[in-house]
Amino acid sequence: MSVASASGLRPGLSEAAAQGRFTQLDQIYQELPATTCQRRGDCCGLLPPLHAVELAAWLYRFLEVPYRERAAQARKLLTHFLSNAAQRLACPWALEDACSVYDRRFLGCRSYGLWSAEAYAQRAALAAAGQEAVAQAWKGLGVELPSEVLAPAPPYCGSVRPAEGPAPDDAALEALEERVEELGRDLPGGLERLHDFGGDLAYMVAALALGQQQALSLKVAVTKALLGGGEAEANELLAKAGTAAQRWAQSL
Repeated sequence: MSVASASGLRPGLSEAAAQGRFTQLDQIYQELPATTCQRRGDCCGLLPPLHAVELAAWLYRFLEVPYRERAAQARKLLTHFLSNAAQRLACPWALEDACSVYDRRFLGCRSYGLWSAEAYAQRAALAAAGQEAVAQAWKGLGVELPSEVLAPAPPYCGSVRPAEGPAPDDAALEALEERVEELGRDLPGGLERLHDFGGDLAYMVAALALGQQQALSLKVAVTKALLGGGEAEANELLAKAGTAAQRWAQSL
């Protein structure tokens, strides 16, 4: 996927919006209760995986953001993708005790803490298995990922409470998740390519800004530089990539 094809996603995004997919996504979000938690963001350490329609909705709204803000977001997400195999990075929108995009947060953020401990344990086990597969793939490239990067997902949080009324049960949460997944099927106008990113928003931005193969190659180069003590080399690569991200944001 190239820079040129990124602008070419506009017709598909407009069609998806006209079909009501993003409105339906927002409606599903609103079916989840508002929550409170005394820990205030302690668990929000990682960028959550997104569903395909969430990637599309984010990109649709991103295109309407003023250029300076759009360029800053693109650069931050690209840097996140290129660096996060060498160091454990917080979600780009995580503040010290809050979320800077709380009203627009994703399904995984909204449902966190509402799942039962048993359901969360099953999901954490699946995530750990996927992480192990990633670690093995990096070993094939001659890279041993740091233990902090391979640390498990945040432990189950029992502090999340609905602001009012009962919490939805696991079956209700699964039904909402299935509806979000359904909204991402048969996306129009080339948007099916969004499935290639495995729900990784930072990867999507990097691939759109640089091209998919260049983004992956640069991630390997930055990771090897950071883990090999070549911080100056890594910073130079990140600076050049950041400039490319800004140019991409300007071209939209």
